[in-house]
Amino acid sequence: MKKLLAALLTLACAACAPVVTKVNVPDIEKSSAVAVSDLRPAVEKEHKIFSLMITSKQYGIWRVGDVQLSPSPVRLLQHEIFEKLSSQGATNATVYHFVVYANMQSQLRHGAVGAAAGGVVGALIGNALANRDETAQTRVVDAAAFDSMAAEEYQRGLYTQEEDPAKASVFIVYIDTLINGKRVFTRTIAPARSQGDQNALADAVELAIKNQLARYSNDGTKSNS
Repeated sequence: MKKLLAALLTLACAACAPVVTKVNVPDIEKSSAVAVSDLRPAVEKEHKIFSLMITSKQYGIWRVGDVQLSPSPVRLLQHEIFEKLSSQGATNATVYHFVVYANMQSQLRHGAVGAAAGGVVGALIGNALANRDETAQTRVVDAAAFDSMAAEEYQRGLYTQEEDPAKASVFIVYIDTLINGKRVFTRTIAPARSQGDQNALADAVELAIKNQLARYSNDGTKSNS
């Protein structure tokens, strides 16, 4: 039992102690020309762990919160609107939702159980990440379905067997925007595994923004749907 508790505490640190990732965006000041109205619910900006109990269905899922990225996700979105859509006349945007969830449920449970049996937590986590692959994808979101999960918010951080058959660790990013009179709501699943020197969270957010704005583009570019 003592080993199990120690494993849980160690694994929980990843969610309990958010680390700020700085994203280098050259000439970001120029994109302030795009006016963005941030109408998100306040909770979407806040870090929240849904449960530290390994037996809970909410275990291993947390809301990331704006604090972990600098510039913030909405500021990055503002910059990309300027870069990608200003030529199409986009001078303002409304953001209704922009929230990131981390789902490391399967990985953390396997690590905790293995550690309790005498394994090494760090090695188990490393092996879990190395042996599980996942494919990034973006889909259009049904707003009513999203709203229906407000009372059990952790459900927004779940994925289906079809979306992630290997049960890997992922970030799930929701973006709901109104630009040039068109409203688009997408959900992006991206690996929670760093690629080289790139930060996994920053990569996930930037991919989600790219695929969100592709839905507004006139160049025919589309993401998975």
